Amino acid sequence: MAVRPAPPTARSPLAFLVLLFALSLPFWAAGALIERPDALPMGMPVSAFQFVLPLVVAVVLTAREEGRRGVGALLKRTLSPRGSGGRPSWPAAWLLVPAIALLVYVLMPLTGTPLDGSHSPPAAVPVLFAVYLVTALGEEAGWTGYLLAPLRERWGPLGAGALIGVVWAVWHVVGWAQGDRSALWIAGQSLSTVALRVIIVWIFERSGGVMLTALVVHALVNVTESVIPGYTEYAAPALLNGGMQAAAAVIVALRWRPGRQETAGTLRDAPS
Repeated sequence: MAVRPAPPTARSPLAFLVLLFALSLPFWAAGALIERPDALPMGMPVSAFQFVLPLVVAVVLTAREEGRRGVGALLKRTLSPRGSGGRPSWPAAWLLVPAIALLVYVLMPLTGTPLDGSHSPPAAVPVLFAVYLVTALGEEAGWTGYLLAPLRERWGPLGAGALIGVVWAVWHVVGWAQGDRSALWIAGQSLSTVALRVIIVWIFERSGGVMLTALVVHALVNVTESVIPGYTEYAAPALLNGGMQAAAAVIVALRWRPGRQETAGTLRDAPS
């Protein structure tokens, strides 16, 4: 029998955001006080471990609003390969981000950016994907699993994606600054982050609410940024990446079917 969580209107986006940013403060403080570990990819500061917080906040609020069964349903939906219908979007989930990353790599020499910058070796991609899939789980359980439904109910999928994208970018700014990213890099990455959230929501919607699609896209974003030479050292790759992903998001927005109701209403009845 399918577990039916409380309707999206029972969820509190404001409570989610207040608790998320409050719990992030100790991570940001740690990132300011502790030297960046060499073991973390892309020169990440220790504040990057805040990736666990969207999951933690989603579990806390869901437990309060829906009880233990609601928490179980949230976790099952996050990992389930099944949705509530819609056209499969696995090709888009797997191919769109790597295709854009390849274009960024091809165009980098035109910006004067050298191709010998620091990066993870391609042989490390399987391990990177596994690690980033775990971090994506920590984030997407909150952004997609908890926050999307109530925002979608009020603003529609496109508006919800844009709003979450803005919050997602703001939430990362401190960590980017602690990673010694330039202002131009942060601008490009912020644009990329908002655009990517719109794309993630679009793929999620088309898949009938399969949250694994969101996890895959999220993980591939981090994998591709890890293997692009000098991605975190130069502003040009981030600006190129952000511009191309924004163009993809605009195309998605123009082609979006606002009448589709593939998640907010039907996710409550999805198998779990």
